Amino acid sequence: MENTKNPFMENTKNPWEIEYKGNLIAIEKHTEKGFERAVRPPGVRLILKNTDGKILITKEFRSEQGKHDFRLPGGKVFDDLNSYLEIRGNEENLKQAVLNAGNLEAKQEAGIDEIKNLEILSKSVAGASVEWDLYYLTGEILEAGNQDLDGDEKEYGIEVGLYSEEEILEMLKSGQISEDRSVGVLFRYLLK
Repeated sequence: MENTKNPFMENTKNPWEIEYKGNLIAIEKHTEKGFERAVRPPGVRLILKNTDGKILITKEFRSEQGKHDFRLPGGKVFDDLNSYLEIRGNEENLKQAVLNAGNLEAKQEAGIDEIKNLEILSKSVAGASVEWDLYYLTGEILEAGNQDLDGDEKEYGIEVGLYSEEEILEMLKSGQISEDRSVGVLFRYLLK
């Protein structure tokens, strides 16, 4: 992952102040310009291949869509906003938290016990008024076991499948994979 520090901002005061803080979302206001932005902890998505080169895709019920969706396994990097705010801005600690979350989500959602060469492929930024980054990780599946689902995931279940790159391209084109940020990242990854 590239160093995203802005050298022009290193010795300047942070112009953002928290106006509202909930369990998972904060609203910040720019002290000089008056702009607001929503802040929430980042998430992870996993592009995991087996030794045959097939990519792991899950199918799960998504309440925000009211239907089942094919998607990359993943989830939250932090369970609450305060945990994120404690290390926000510390790139090394954030990177480690992202990798740890990747391993945890692989086990919980897909039953993957061991991943070789887990690394950050890219970071998808939501926009200027919403800070909700998604980190995309790649790795090779070494050992699979049982899922460790909880909450809604346990209630509705998550199906796990392995698909060829050609099958995934068709799923992307047909809209079966509908998380837009993941669609873009997967297209770039597969068409490289």
